[in-house]
Amino acid sequence: AGQPLRPSSPPPAEPAPARRAASPVHRDAVLGGTALDRFDQPDTGAVPGLNWRDVMKRLTGIDVGPGKSAAHENALKERIRTGVGGAFPIAVLNLKGGVGKTAVVEALGSTFAAVRDDRVIALDLDAGDLADRHGQRNPLTLADLLSGYAATQYSDIRAHTYMNSFGLEVLGLPDYARVNWQLNRRDVVKAFSILRNQYSVMLVDCVKALNSTVMEAVLPESRALVVVTSSSIDAIRKTQTTLEWLCHNGFQRLVNSTVLAINHVEPAKVDAVAARELERLSTFVAATVTLPFDRHVHEGKKIALDRLTKESRRSYLEMAAALADMFPGRGGEPAR
Repeated sequence: AGQPLRPSSPPPAEPAPARRAASPVHRDAVLGGTALDRFDQPDTGAVPGLNWRDVMKRLTGIDVGPGKSAAHENALKERIRTGVGGAFPIAVLNLKGGVGKTAVVEALGSTFAAVRDDRVIALDLDAGDLADRHGQRNPLTLADLLSGYAATQYSDIRAHTYMNSFGLEVLGLPDYARVNWQLNRRDVVKAFSILRNQYSVMLVDCVKALNSTVMEAVLPESRALVVVTSSSIDAIRKTQTTLEWLCHNGFQRLVNSTVLAINHVEPAKVDAVAARELERLSTFVAATVTLPFDRHVHEGKKIALDRLTKESRRSYLEMAAALADMFPGRGGEPAR
């Protein structure tokens, strides 16, 4: 038993901890990379289409400036580029399966990596299909990283990850059917201690059991949450339970630093009852972002930002910007 779920209020400002920021990574270099990186990502040489503003500038030399849509996206990107001042772990979770949690990890992580100039990593703790949505699996996994020699350099970690063409790295779990290894609390703590020294933004694809030993390590390390829900009544109820569990187990400050991602996994419209419930849940979190149905994501295969619809890309920019507003550099220390 504990305190009831209540609307969030901004956490008090605290000084950001002194941490070594991750060094910039150049997109044309694969630092400490493997031969698998970008192997299946040929350069098509395609030239982006011109809009009427580009045509006007070419014909007349007059720059009429960006339209409202482009200006809004540029403003979002500026917010996303905010300095972190250290590692910023973001846990992506929900008790309900089938809401597109892993797809959100991949698309959100790629959005951060494509816009920022530092290192972004997604850590798979759910042993799901993150590698499939990412496009490639590195044969080396978190188990290899933790069992090997002390990983003190970026290249030590980089040998265990796969980077997509947008700059997002993924560190996966081994195939439990083939190895005698199980993730535990101590492994997660050690993984965070290694990764936080080399990456600025860390996304964690979490297990569904919030009261597991794995989540006992993840939640105290997290600075913000993304709680993913679909628009089904069952998913909304599980989201309510997720937020209540966090409040009743000492993580109210994390709820104050939560983005609710309403993911439309089907093209159907939201009914009135579900819409009211989603609106009510939105009052308890820091921000809410709606992710429209996207056939590219619905395919269940590798996710590429440039194949998402314009509306989907905009939504992920808005989500990343909302999370970036929680960075210590924005004036307040998020939950720890």
